[in-house]
Amino acid sequence: ETGNLGESEMTMNTVRLDIVIDHKHYEVNTETMTGAQLKALAHIAEANLLFREIHGPGDDELIQNDAIVHLHDGDLFFDMPPGNFGVSVTERAWMQ
Repeated sequence: ETGNLGESEMTMNTVRLDIVIDHKHYEVNTETMTGAQLKALAHIAEANLLFREIHGPGDDELIQNDAIVHLHDGDLFFDMPPGNFGVSVTERAWMQ
């Protein structure tokens, strides 16, 4: 049983996930981060809003600074200044 525990610990230490924040790729070695940690990783102002892109219809997921985010390989995140909240995707693309 001790051998299995060691293998499990090794697996936990070798997690490598590729995520994208604002079109820039980051490799992280953890399966969970807070919203504030994700912003710090990408040098995003803490006051900005952070979203995880949700595929298909529906709104993207707003990530609060203190929220624990369970990361998945290939997750896409983007930020937006707080004054732009509620702007449609079309308007956001036009503003950039």
